[in-house]
Amino acid sequence: MSQEITKRSEIPDAPYYVLSNDTFMSGWGFAKGRINTIILPCENLREARIVEWNAHQRTDQQRVRIVRHKPRIRDGVLYSLMNREEASRWYEPGGFAPTFEE
Repeated sequence: MSQEITKRSEIPDAPYYVLSNDTFMSGWGFAKGRINTIILPCENLREARIVEWNAHQRTDQQRVRIVRHKPRIRDGVLYSLMNREEASRWYEPGGFAPTFEE
């Protein structure tokens, strides 16, 4: 489950954030006529890289990126906050596909 964000102050403080545009949820429902961007706060760069990798494993996620500052709220975008308690799979190595060993 995610929480809709309408103000930057609603985003929790974190050292890193992973942002990803959800193509499945964009354009209909609460996101009608808008892009749905997911915000996933991360405690450190390693965790952000895990979340980023997991997002890349999903076909419904595009423009996946790691940022160090809270995203600015823009018109035409529905921001959805997800966290490790509600979306733990995003934060687990290999959450959506097996990881590989080098």
